[in-house]
Amino acid sequence: MPKVLEYTPAWLSRGKGSQAGFDLFRQDGRAQSKRKDGETSRRTIAHRGTEIFVAVGKEVRWADLRSFKDAHESKDGHQGNGYRILKTPAAFDITTLSVSPDGSLIAVVTAHTCHVGILPTSAHLRSGETSPLRLRAFQVGPTAHVLEQAPITTALWHPLPKPGVPSLLTVTKDACVRLWELDIDNRHSFDEPSIAVDLKKLGNATSTATDLSASKYGAKQGFSPDEVEMQVAAACFGGSGAADEHAWSGMTLWVAMTEGDVYALCPFLPSQFTLQESALPGLTTAVVAETRALTSDVEATESEKKKVDSQTKWLADLDEQEPTTLIDDTTIERNDVYSRPAKFASIPRLQGPFRLSPEPDFGEITDIHVVAPLIDQSELYEEFGDEDEVENEGLSVSIICLATNTGKVHVCLDLDGVEAEWLPAKRSRSFALDDVDDDKDLLLFETIDLVAADVDTAHCGFTASPSDRYEVFVTSPAGAHTLDFNPWIFGLEAELTYPHDEGSALRLENLLDSTSTLVDHPLALSSPPTSTVIALLDSTIGFFLLTSNPSGPVAATLDPPHAPQNPYSPTLLALPAPTPREAYQPPATFYTPSTLPQLLKSNPATLKQRLQFTPSTLQTLTEAHRVLSHETHNLALSAADLFRRIERLRSELIYQVSSVRNMSNRVDTLTGADDSADFSRSIGPAEDGGDGIVEDAKVVGSERIEQRVLAAVGANKGLEERVEEVRRKLGKLGGGGGKLSRREEMFGKEVRRLEGMIGGGRKDDGSAEEEGGDGAVTPPVKPGALLRLPNSPGELAEREDAPAEAAKQGPEVDGQSLTARLSAIEDLRERLDKEVEDALGRLQSASEDNGRASRSGVASEWKKREMSRVMALMEREEALIEAVTGRLSALGGL
Repeated sequence: MPKVLEYTPAWLSRGKGSQAGFDLFRQDGRAQSKRKDGETSRRTIAHRGTEIFVAVGKEVRWADLRSFKDAHESKDGHQGNGYRILKTPAAFDITTLSVSPDGSLIAVVTAHTCHVGILPTSAHLRSGETSPLRLRAFQVGPTAHVLEQAPITTALWHPLPKPGVPSLLTVTKDACVRLWELDIDNRHSFDEPSIAVDLKKLGNATSTATDLSASKYGAKQGFSPDEVEMQVAAACFGGSGAADEHAWSGMTLWVAMTEGDVYALCPFLPSQFTLQESALPGLTTAVVAETRALTSDVEATESEKKKVDSQTKWLADLDEQEPTTLIDDTTIERNDVYSRPAKFASIPRLQGPFRLSPEPDFGEITDIHVVAPLIDQSELYEEFGDEDEVENEGLSVSIICLATNTGKVHVCLDLDGVEAEWLPAKRSRSFALDDVDDDKDLLLFETIDLVAADVDTAHCGFTASPSDRYEVFVTSPAGAHTLDFNPWIFGLEAELTYPHDEGSALRLENLLDSTSTLVDHPLALSSPPTSTVIALLDSTIGFFLLTSNPSGPVAATLDPPHAPQNPYSPTLLALPAPTPREAYQPPATFYTPSTLPQLLKSNPATLKQRLQFTPSTLQTLTEAHRVLSHETHNLALSAADLFRRIERLRSELIYQVSSVRNMSNRVDTLTGADDSADFSRSIGPAEDGGDGIVEDAKVVGSERIEQRVLAAVGANKGLEERVEEVRRKLGKLGGGGGKLSRREEMFGKEVRRLEGMIGGGRKDDGSAEEEGGDGAVTPPVKPGALLRLPNSPGELAEREDAPAEAAKQGPEVDGQSLTARLSAIEDLRERLDKEVEDALGRLQSASEDNGRASRSGVASEWKKREMSRVMALMEREEALIEAVTGRLSALGGL
């Protein structure tokens, strides 16, 4: 969503050097606009590039925003060309201005009349002339759009006209739709429409033989039960005819009624229309696919088959034509001009009313806006082999937005889509409208509140964004709002195109709960705007929103949308900009002349005579008091608002001063200008004379920062030198490729020998660790040589097993590591402990038996000698084990 960069620029504000831009919207005595309460939003501002047309009362004023900006930025004080008045035949206040897509015509619409004027070229209007210019204008429908007929609710240009023949669509409140194919060389094209249809009659029609003509001037109108429910609020087309849109969208006319019903007409086309080069193949592909689906569907109704068959014949008729190919100079796209098939009626069938599900709490609809669905272009370009390069970023269903007079916007989805449908040529039993399912639904996706709950009436109007199709501006009494649908369209499209339905309800529920439309309020107004906002996108003035209120123009410059050239390039984050604020604009009350002089001039005789207490004098004083009280009350309100702003400015100024003071203290701390700084430098003897006294002076300001920078640079250089020295040493050790010295080789051999002794004498791959190529490393002492007990059971067993073990192990015994040797010693110790325990047990049992048999002293002496001998052997064994363990620990670091 774009951010607001600047509010009403200086070249549109009141003041010296910009008065022309402000006066463009100013109402004077010649052009007074009287707006009634309850009137819908007006569209009194139109644009052609950077040229804007403003309707003030009965006048149309022209100006160039680029000229205003350039004149304000120039230093010569020139105010540009100013604005120019374009005279039109409008006899009443203008309610709508609309410029044709090619910029050659402008529609000037009042409440009951419509005129189309031929616009001069931009170069002619920029010539510098400021005198009023009378437009060559024609009245559209001199008998259809008159005071005696219903008021005009919508006037818009058809998006698919033949080049050079703009088509204007007018919709009146009594549900009469007229299409005018305007040719400036044919005056009759302004008098009679090419298509005129009454939607009330069309809704009840059963065939094309029914009279569907719109009401004519002087003709009697009968009673219709749909007269109240069929009052039109607004109308719009479903698309702009772009190449990535569904082709049916640009041909569909959507009509919204004030009571809440929505209808559609498709195809609603002039006698000659243009299509994109890919539109006809896309429609043919879709219709053929639908035909195949209905052929295989046993539940398909006869009316559905008839509809698809009619579409096939209509497309076949277009395919047989030889269209005229034109190339658009601005977009460089090829457009084909076709003629409307004569075999089919020019008036399509009325589709609807569309039911909203769930049904919202409606007020009265004031405007409608439709976002066209996008097509899957990969299917069209699949035959060319470049379907991977086609990007489909959008929604495949239409988005219908309905604005109400309660300040709410209903966002709906058309999941089924609108396709071409026609009435039968005559009523027959084989094709009756009773068999057609008229039920059409719109899924209510979201309801957005734009105004406060205490506001009773809030008419809203839509304006399409020039930068993003899924962004729309809404004008309400509170200002201009921005609705951005991008947060949820991609997730919804992923669910709609997912081939499996399992779990779709849960996913859609999570999508609705987690995402919603982004709403922003770029323009906040204290008084209701007098016109629906317009949006411009230009390289000179940027992304620009413009509207007006009774005090003057109100605008906002938004952040223009831009995409990086390289999607993988790092994003450069700009410094945080201050929050933009709208400059104070003096209200019009301060500049509106008083009406009291005009009141006094209306009865000059009373002023010239002596003051007398008569009823006429009392009436004059009463009227003067009423005028003065009203004007002074407005002045007091405006002055009170000014004083409130001054108080707010004063408080904000105090806050800003405090913030600047804090920032200044921080800067002083960094630069050493505060009293707490203790940085000093020594000043030596002066070169040119002086007393040579050395004193300390505080280093502050840029000099201190420079010293800190120099110190950091010096430290950085020191680190670089140390790194370079380490790099050189590493290069000498192994990176230079030189030979090792004799001591280094000996040290390496010793390390490898100890590694083999500790780690098992083998590498990771199981090969024997070699020492200088001499074979495996042999331990210094064998485990069997650590302790010898003559004639012990262990020694006898070892003697018996020695030949067998030597034959099995071979040279592997010599390659045991210190760890293996230590493990062998522990096993030997455990075995000896068991043997000693067994010997002690046998001796004790033998001594008990011998003690009974003989108590002589010889046995006692022999027993003591044997026990002392065993204890000596045990002590010797423990001493040897401890010595070996200590030696192994010293060698292996255990």
